[in-house]
Amino acid sequence: MKALACVISLGCSKNLVDSEVMVPQLLKLGYSMCPDPSEASLILVNTCGFLKSAVTEALDTILELARHKVSGSCRLLVVTGCMVQRYGKKLLELLPEVDLFLGASHYQALEESVQSHLRGNPRRLFIAPPRDLLTSDTPRLRSTGFFSAYLKIAEGCSNRCTFCLIPHLRGPYRSRTEGDVVGEAQRLAAEGVKEINLIAQDTTAFGSDRGERQGLVRLLESLDRVDEIDWVRLLYAYPDRVEGLLLRTMAQGRKITPYLDVPLQHCVPRILKAMRGGDCLTDVEGFIEDVRSAMPDVSLRTSLIVGFPGETDRDFRDLCSFVERVGFDHAGVFEFSAEEGSRAARFPHAVDEDVSAERRHVLLDLQREISRKRLERMVGRTVSVLVEGPHPETDLLLAGRMAGQAPEVDGSVIITRGKGETGRIMQARITAAHDYDVEAELVPSPEDPGLGGP
Repeated sequence: MKALACVISLGCSKNLVDSEVMVPQLLKLGYSMCPDPSEASLILVNTCGFLKSAVTEALDTILELARHKVSGSCRLLVVTGCMVQRYGKKLLELLPEVDLFLGASHYQALEESVQSHLRGNPRRLFIAPPRDLLTSDTPRLRSTGFFSAYLKIAEGCSNRCTFCLIPHLRGPYRSRTEGDVVGEAQRLAAEGVKEINLIAQDTTAFGSDRGERQGLVRLLESLDRVDEIDWVRLLYAYPDRVEGLLLRTMAQGRKITPYLDVPLQHCVPRILKAMRGGDCLTDVEGFIEDVRSAMPDVSLRTSLIVGFPGETDRDFRDLCSFVERVGFDHAGVFEFSAEEGSRAARFPHAVDEDVSAERRHVLLDLQREISRKRLERMVGRTVSVLVEGPHPETDLLLAGRMAGQAPEVDGSVIITRGKGETGRIMQARITAAHDYDVEAELVPSPEDPGLGGP
């Protein structure tokens, strides 16, 4: 009987890809994968370490899973990822229950590290400056549906946002070659993938580490020609690099979804400059107008930070007014976290935590109202929906997503009527709207639906 392994992936989709790269290494070691940690002889937790809240979640998860070393089958507890990269040696004493720690620098060396441990090597921590970059030849076992995949086009970050530790945790920006990314997309298409979501710490910087000015534009043009792929979605686009040529390329692409995820963070120029550490895009509203002028049907996602040092009540009111005027389709709102090691943690005029929490609550309520109103305007429209399968809450309904809904972070389409085929893009008529989701009925059609609709 084969030994069992369970992988728990915390954090973002970029972390999920790292977890998917580690699974084949466990299979090579002779493990079979299982979803229940109580049955696994090896448990791996891939952590996020970006914010204190993520670190707390990771620590709680590790301590909860560590009990399986006493009452379950676990013989080897492995912790990997950004939290290890951030805290390193401090974790050895803090978490004696953990057998192996691998930083974000070592996720491709899991097999070797486990083998070393099993041979009796007492070393528990493997960490170095991150330099690795996966390629199309890197074995990977996807955990998403057969029809959808994340495609990581770069690693690390060379932006110097004052509130962010990613350059320290993930190393400098380094992008894959266009040919290598397209090669992986072609392989994914051959496996039945219909939707590709491009991810990186900054997708718009693709090729910049090689001195290329329009690397992402050329990549999108190449991906637009990959047979069998229907949707290519762009996530984590840095606003300063979203230029006219990129927008025109997206608008003209047959398979590029009218969707843009741009982490604006704020709208007040003074705060934006403090966040970005110098020169940056400050005419945020003008930027949004340019995006919508190029792609009138675009679905816009952003992330916003409240409670940044120096943010006044007036600044927050300006932010709320901005969000109300612009009307984002999707928005994540985060309280500023003074992360040790970041420049912003040392900035004066800190905002009280209770004030930040209240501002976040107010802004989320505002965005919820905006989202519902935008979705209500879609009632009666026929759109293309990627059918994902049974609804997670009931087998009596199906669930899917429009092109304007990225997996995991946005809302969904609740399919209340019609026979859908999982993994297929089908036409559906929207019948009702909720805060973030819509209800829809499938519309029988013999034609390939294409993109159609937001």
